Amino acid sequence: MQLAKVLKESFNVNESDFTDETLLMDFGEWDSLSHMFFITKLEEAYGIEVTGDEIASMQKIADIKKVITSKGKEL
Repeated sequence: MQLAKVLKESFNVNESDFTDETLLMDFGEWDSLSHMFFITKLEEAYGIEVTGDEIASMQKIADIKKVITSKGKEL
């Protein structure tokens, strides 16, 4: 899963460390800088642009998946 790779690179977590209900803020290495790094990596990985409103809405893993699929991309 491409998303798992981006999460690992951004927050040093493995796919077994989270579920769809996990909050990004629950990752030990989460801070505002790592969050913006994550957004940049996510955009690169999926070839998308994420709006400010979408960034604000991405609290849980499920929210991130919703944004990705809303842009016509597969997880």
